Amino acid sequence: MPRDSQNSTAVTPSHTRQYWTFQIAGWSAMALLSYLSLTVWYNPGEFAPAVHTLLQSALGIVISHPLRSVGKRLWQAPIATRIALNALAVIVASLIWSALRIQTFTWLTEEEIPVADYGGWVFASVIVFGAWSFCYHAFRYYRQSLEQRRLATEAQNAALRAQAKAQHESFKRLEAEKLFRDSQLRMLKYQLNPHFFLNALNSVSSLVRKGESDDAMRMLARIGDFLRLSLADPEQVHHPLADELDALETYLDIERVRFGDRLRTEFDVAPDTLDATVPSFLLQPIFENAIKHAVGVSLAPTTIRLKTHSAEAHLCITVTDDGPGLNATKPPVTGEGGIGLLNVHQRLQSAYGEGFDLRLEDVSADGGLRVAIRIPMARQPVTT
Repeated sequence: MPRDSQNSTAVTPSHTRQYWTFQIAGWSAMALLSYLSLTVWYNPGEFAPAVHTLLQSALGIVISHPLRSVGKRLWQAPIATRIALNALAVIVASLIWSALRIQTFTWLTEEEIPVADYGGWVFASVIVFGAWSFCYHAFRYYRQSLEQRRLATEAQNAALRAQAKAQHESFKRLEAEKLFRDSQLRMLKYQLNPHFFLNALNSVSSLVRKGESDDAMRMLARIGDFLRLSLADPEQVHHPLADELDALETYLDIERVRFGDRLRTEFDVAPDTLDATVPSFLLQPIFENAIKHAVGVSLAPTTIRLKTHSAEAHLCITVTDDGPGLNATKPPVTGEGGIGLLNVHQRLQSAYGEGFDLRLEDVSADGGLRVAIRIPMARQPVTT
């Protein structure tokens, strides 16, 4: 029989086997039922009526077979057309089967069937072929529903597999991007160490030349502390803001030995930001930039202020100094003259893509520089 799809006309071997299995089984059951209900009752023990019962079922197989072709050809026709033409085919087949049954019965038994009985024979034939046509179409609809369900299941499974594959590829891509960002952050973090230590050792050398050996020793001790801190976990690229402030304080202890009372700091840190995650050693190059371009160019005391707060699921960090300002000093933002703020920008970009904001602006017309950072808020337990 044809595939269970309205747009398919192909017949597979399995469908053909199913058709003939049901065809032969059905007509065999028809012969048995007819024999038990009619032949045995009206002609018990007679050979000719029994043969007629078998012969009429064999004729039924032959005559009903064209009904299959009619049903297949009309499968995509409008429902009214299908019903009308299939009904006509059933009537034609019933008339032919009735005529052949009557003729074979007369030939085998040599009994004449009255014309008045022809109507009963035709009515019975219509019932039989009507039932055959109903069963054929019902089975075809059933098989079509199974096929549609199978196709829908396959489509759903294919969609799920495609979705799972896409999710897997997305996960692999995100994992690769994370590994790349972490490697870039480590590289930029490592870039800070030689830059900072070179400046710090130059300061120690300067103190030694000036004969300030005590200050030089204190600075070397602070440099050792900072070195241990920076090498404590070289693979760490993020940590809580509280840990970042500890590292910053160690750095500032070194610079206070160098600049003394000329370097002043004020911290205004919101308590709810202490566990916010930031790239490690994010603040040190910002303060180093402020010290170089504000504290280092003035003999008067210079204050660097740090303020943090949270706003709309973001961490906001502001570092302000009261030095000469952006227009006067032109601090390096694009890499000219150093790596400080350029390193900060690159690390933020590596960590957050386009999801961060870094701004440099003058505090006022009289001077002062403000560095403002805004990054997504992510929290991490504070180390103790």
